[in-house]
This record gives sequence, structure tokens and C-alpha cells, in this order.
Amino acid sequence: MVRRRRARSSATALVVVAAVLFGACSWGDDQGEDHVSSGLFVGADGVATDVSDTSRIVSLTGDITEVIFELGLGGRIVAVDVTTTYPPEAVDLRSDGGSVGFGRALAAEAVLRHEPTLVIGDETNEPSEVIEQLRSAGVPVVILPYRTTFGGVETKIQQISEILGVAEAGRELSQRVASEIAFAQDRAAQADRQLRVAYLYVRGPTVLLILGEGLQTQTMIEGAGAIDVGAAMGEGPIPLTPEALIAGAPDVIVLPEAGFEALGGVEALLEIPGIADTPAGQNQAFLAYDEAYFLNFGPRVGLAFNEFVTDLYPDLSD
Repeated sequence: MVRRRRARSSATALVVVAAVLFGACSWGDDQGEDHVSSGLFVGADGVATDVSDTSRIVSLTGDITEVIFELGLGGRIVAVDVTTTYPPEAVDLRSDGGSVGFGRALAAEAVLRHEPTLVIGDETNEPSEVIEQLRSAGVPVVILPYRTTFGGVETKIQQISEILGVAEAGRELSQRVASEIAFAQDRAAQADRQLRVAYLYVRGPTVLLILGEGLQTQTMIEGAGAIDVGAAMGEGPIPLTPEALIAGAPDVIVLPEAGFEALGGVEALLEIPGIADTPAGQNQAFLAYDEAYFLNFGPRVGLAFNEFVTDLYPDLSD
């Protein structure tokens, strides 16, 4: 079983009623036609940001970019960081000079040259000194919490929509995503076995990590009713060792598609010490996904989660 999934942009037509609690914010239900919002938003760094002009947005993470586009406001984005790989319009923008580099290694000049009226990022964006330089230059910067749970995605969507003055669109989008996630969870609950799953972060033969506790991969794997082998080993990215992988005995190994290709495919993957000695290696049970599609907890997370459940349990009915 070797499956490789490309990202999709279609949405299911499921509807549920979702209730999401907001933090300290005060915004109207303006649909954004005049590019103006009003009020204070208290970010994860404790800074209250006054947002009054959303006409020129710089997005510092790929998931935030996807949310803004899905809310219909992608035309306001003037620059993104390199983790933005979707949608195609955002990739074109980045390629045409609308890039600020890597959001975890920011330079103030790279952001300021785009003359933003609003910068939106999260707690992964660094260094903090650059964030303060942007604020000192008069640019409103909102830092959101870094979220790795399904419920956190819904909150993130609604917070961004509140910041941009399109609260109703945010409610609709978060409800849609919640319905897609719930649908996948219901399907996974029908499975008659519990698989052991490991997510290997591979970037060619020299970058081999197993993703552990506290990351999006744990949410996806455990949400599908499986056991996260990496989470049992420790927190965050963990250097891969043959002994740990063999002891973890994953039935399925998930990895980023780009890394799978850079490595050289199945034969090269099986040459990594330890992999051939796992149930996944013996059965060639490998799942490769577009990295941002699987790991960016944005508006496509429900779609990615549904595909993951389908791939884990191909005998389940839709």
C-alpha cells in the first residue's frame, strides 16, 4: 500500500452548528468592502493591537494565508512568508516579489518594504525583536496563538475573521471545517482495528525526524483513532533512530510527499535503517501527502483529515 495524495480545494456540503468562544476582541460584522475594521485585538503576546486598515496585509504563516484567501480577502495580501504554498494565487504572489522570507527568521526590512497596514502572524514567528521593530515603525502586528488541535483551527478562523471585519464569513467557514472534521471522526470510529502510525519528517537522507507529542500530526493520528508512535517517544520533532522505530512498530508510516520524492521513493525509504523491520516497512504501508495540506491547520484541514481516514481504513464506507 503506497498512496500519494495531492491537495484538493473542494469542500464537502456538510453543515453543523459550532459554538466558538472568543478572546478579548471587539469587531463588527462588516464584510470588508471598505477595508476598515475597528477595535483592539489582544494577541498571544499580550499586546493589544488597534486595527483600523486591512487593505495591505502581510501574512507570516501559510495557514493564516489560507484562511484569509478562504474568507475571500486574498486580494488584500501584499506579501507572505515561504511557508505559504497554497492557494496558487498566493504562490504566484510570493514568486512575483511578494515574499518576506521565512517567518521564523524575520527581517524588518523584508516586511516594511511592502508597506503593510496590518501584519498577522503567530507565536512561531521570530525574532521578537523584529516584531517590536515593526510596531515601532507604526505597523499594527497581531500575533495569534500557535494552535495544533482541531478546535484550535475553528477558533483561529473566527479570530482572523474578527480581525478583518468579516465575522459572519468566519462563522460559516469554521462551521464548515468543523463539519468536515466531525464527519471524518465518525467514519474513523467505525474502524474495527487500531493502527499504530508514525509520521516521519523526511527531507532527503540527511534529515530524518519522527514527529512527536504536541504537534499537528498527533491530532491527525489520534483523531483517526490510531496510536501515535511518535507521541509515545517524546515531544516535538525527535531524531529518528532504528531502535526507536523498530520498538514503536508502526503499521503505517506517513511522510511528506516532497521528502518521499527527494529520498527516491519506496526502495530508498526501505534502505533507511529500521524501516524495513517495521510492520509498515514489511507491508510497504506508506502514505505521502503534500506537506502543507497535512500539516497546515487551516481551512483545508477537514479535507485532509477525511483523506487520511480513507487511506488508513480503505474499507470504510463514506
